[in-house]
Amino acid sequence: MLNKLIYNNNHLLSNLLISFFPISFILGNLAINLNIILIILLSLLIFFDKKEGLNINLIFFDKIIVIFFFYIIFLAIIKYIQLPEGDQRSQLIIKSFSYLRYLFFYFALRFLLKNYFNLKLFFLTCSACVIFVSLDIIFQYSFNKDIFGFEAVPRRMSGPFGNELIAGSFLSRFSLFVFFLFLNFQNFKGMQLKIKIPLFFIFSFIISIGLVLAGNRIPFLIFIVMIFLCFTLAKNFRPYFFSLLLIILFSIASFMHYDDGIRKHYAAFQTKIISLLQPFSEDKKIEQKDFQNLTTAEKKYTIHYDGDIFFTPSVHAKEFISGFKTWNENKILGGGLKSFRFNCPKIYVNCNNHPHNYYLEVLSDLGIVGFFIIITLLTYLFYKTFFSKKIVIIPFSIILFGEVFPLKTTGSFFSTSNSAFIFLFISLIISMLNRKNLK
Repeated sequence: MLNKLIYNNNHLLSNLLISFFPISFILGNLAINLNIILIILLSLLIFFDKKEGLNINLIFFDKIIVIFFFYIIFLAIIKYIQLPEGDQRSQLIIKSFSYLRYLFFYFALRFLLKNYFNLKLFFLTCSACVIFVSLDIIFQYSFNKDIFGFEAVPRRMSGPFGNELIAGSFLSRFSLFVFFLFLNFQNFKGMQLKIKIPLFFIFSFIISIGLVLAGNRIPFLIFIVMIFLCFTLAKNFRPYFFSLLLIILFSIASFMHYDDGIRKHYAAFQTKIISLLQPFSEDKKIEQKDFQNLTTAEKKYTIHYDGDIFFTPSVHAKEFISGFKTWNENKILGGGLKSFRFNCPKIYVNCNNHPHNYYLEVLSDLGIVGFFIIITLLTYLFYKTFFSKKIVIIPFSIILFGEVFPLKTTGSFFSTSNSAFIFLFISLIISMLNRKNLK
């Protein structure tokens, strides 16, 4: 009886911890790290229970993940030997070894997902968080403060995220679970159409309005791309996703028509994209004497390339070039984990903490070797999932694809929230690919 009680408690606790992740992304890095630690500890507790068994079979994906993390440690040791004593040397070794928590996190999830995971609970938690964030954004737009008292920022609503303008990114990451919850799980599939269809449309409008008001243009665009992928891969649900796409387009068109600030915000996106694709046009070139007269804020929008200086309204063009130049200094092995902030200022002016693109950051920090490992993992993973007949995997694989979309501007790949999200979804997808029965 005692063993059965412990087993059931572990079952419940593991489901709650994994399903708590959408909430932890709202609460912030402290909650994310605490959730990761608790999952690792719980998996160890169950793992060393004799009744659970100690048999582990590493599949291809597991081996690639292990190689990736061992490469990070190997590179850290090499750079530690090469670099002179100083802040960069100590931070490189500390950050590289602390990053191993995501390796333990990955295998903890793989172990727990093998025996204990309830997909429906995860979908429900994600859906509840998405609806909550969307409604909070709408409330903030309507009353200039959200329910927690966070004040609205012109053109961009942050909702419960306060000073961090990442609400659109959160919605883009988790919104698909709302729709697949309705479409995939038996309890909802059997719901009467007179209830199901109105609810689907209500939630579609709430989420679409939340995405528009959040003002994060790249996540908004990526979400539209993900809807197209859903339309392509989930053939039985095409009418629903076509309706969702129309609702999204109607929502943004309506707000751009009635709200001048939102219209200007999204209309400026076209200018920034053109600037990003044409950073070295003659009309953007400025003289050295004019550069000296620019303010500090204005200098952030300048690009130094081949002896000339260019002014661009897209700060990301400058970030991409700084990432490319930094990678050129250590093409094969890279400079080491989170080394961009140290290495970029040595060879380029106007650097940030990271190049705002996952692939450029991996190249600059881990070189071609690390880049090849990541590309191998993602390519094979998408190959397996997009040809999988398990419909429940589709939202996970599409969301991960949207997260690592090559042309996307991003935060740091190695930040707490991004790494936790990426390895959470990789582990979820790999585990589902290897499970015959999904609950």
